[in-house]
Amino acid sequence: MIRVYAWRQADRCRLFVLGHANSGAERDIVCAGVSALTGALVFQAVQSEYCRHTRYRMAPGEIFLSCRGLGDGFETVISGLTAIARQYPAHLQIENAS
Repeated sequence: MIRVYAWRQADRCRLFVLGHANSGAERDIVCAGVSALTGALVFQAVQSEYCRHTRYRMAPGEIFLSCRGLGDGFETVISGLTAIARQYPAHLQIENAS
């Protein structure tokens, strides 16, 4: 199971992704989708001239991102993750973290 904790307030956002969907065709699709979306978001935050106070960590089974000024990219990624979670609820869970 992959768990996503997402939080946004004004221009500040945090994303924490933890776990693996393990193996198998459905699970590989989930892992690939989550990795692609969250990896792209981290890349955008690191490369963007608008993001400030960017902190991130990427390790097997764990992604953390915290920054200010990310813009609409955060909502786009959360929308993509939500679509995956609706299709594969046994493998991906999203929570709003405080």
